[in-house]
Amino acid sequence: MKANKLIFPLLFLFLFAVFYGLLKVIPSDYNDLHDHAAFARDMCRGKIPYTGNFLLYLLVNIFSFFTAGVKATELALCGLLAFAGMYRYYLSLSKMNEVLFADSQINNSTNQLYLSLLALSLLFVFVIPIPGYLTDDRYMYIGSYTPNVWHNSTILFLFPFAIILFELSYKQLQTYDAKRNALIFLLIALNLVIKPSFFFVFICVYPLMLLYKYKFRQEFWLSILPVFLGGVLLIGQFIIIYKINSQVVKDTSSVVFLPFWKNPELKEGMINIPISLLFSLLFPLLYTILNFRKLIQNQLFNYTFLSFVVSVLIFFFISESGPRASHGNFYWQIVITTWLCFFVSLLALMKDFKTEGRSVKNIVLLFLFGIHIGLGVIYLAKILITGSYY
Repeated sequence: MKANKLIFPLLFLFLFAVFYGLLKVIPSDYNDLHDHAAFARDMCRGKIPYTGNFLLYLLVNIFSFFTAGVKATELALCGLLAFAGMYRYYLSLSKMNEVLFADSQINNSTNQLYLSLLALSLLFVFVIPIPGYLTDDRYMYIGSYTPNVWHNSTILFLFPFAIILFELSYKQLQTYDAKRNALIFLLIALNLVIKPSFFFVFICVYPLMLLYKYKFRQEFWLSILPVFLGGVLLIGQFIIIYKINSQVVKDTSSVVFLPFWKNPELKEGMINIPISLLFSLLFPLLYTILNFRKLIQNQLFNYTFLSFVVSVLIFFFISESGPRASHGNFYWQIVITTWLCFFVSLLALMKDFKTEGRSVKNIVLLFLFGIHIGLGVIYLAKILITGSYY
């Protein structure tokens, strides 16, 4: 890949500055970045135990040299999040090159510039916030199913590792490789110790895709083993978070089945759910509708959109009780799967441009994708100016 190497350090510095700015402008009462840096300091001092999803907090303490200082932990956190964003950009750009130019010699600097801009745009892609603007508060974030957030450290750090897990599992669905199962298990474990959100979806969807592909042949049973072991780790993580650590910090929270029509946090917005889904995923939905015939048997699209559906169902039916009831911790998998919907649709659109040229359909879809990007840039600017990510 002949990408301009200068963009990586520049992107890292830009993201570092953005996250540090967000850390300062968003009030601490509503700032997960501030809270997560504080958690790392409390863990370092022994005030609270390391939780089941400990990796980000441990890395913050490592890169702040276990000083437990406010400035040191905040700088370490911003650096780690900037690295995760840069790595997500690298993964996006690499996949675009693989899909579009693997069998072609036409890969010049102009093409690389276009792909670099598209990969960069995926860090900003956002919803069309029509539902939020139907309320008096004019929210851009609340009430949407967004492919990007800027205020939650753990999901931001999880992003590239969830993408790699999705990619490896998709390759396993295409062509079975016994060695790949070990890598998938390592990625599962890594996902869990950062944030288990994407694994909630993965453990539901991946076995179904394996069963459809391999039936009950040997490949299915060998491929399902990493998922089973991940399930065991998830149970252990549940025990650590909700049983062991909760006794230490006096937290009575637990996981409960709570349908959205009984959930006071979601009940008020029930009427806007179809509108929210439509305008949150307008680009990937329109791409799918306009290309439905060729996509109906597309394994990647089926895997991606089934993952999104499951992520929303988890949010609609699973919640936490006790002090964590209002934390919305079963929303975060939606961010990952929505982003995947945009990414997979964009990849397909780029292939269409390569094979079909600048048709009206393709230009309209690219313009719509541009609207999602523009709104994402506006959303980031809004947070930095107002200090509110709502």
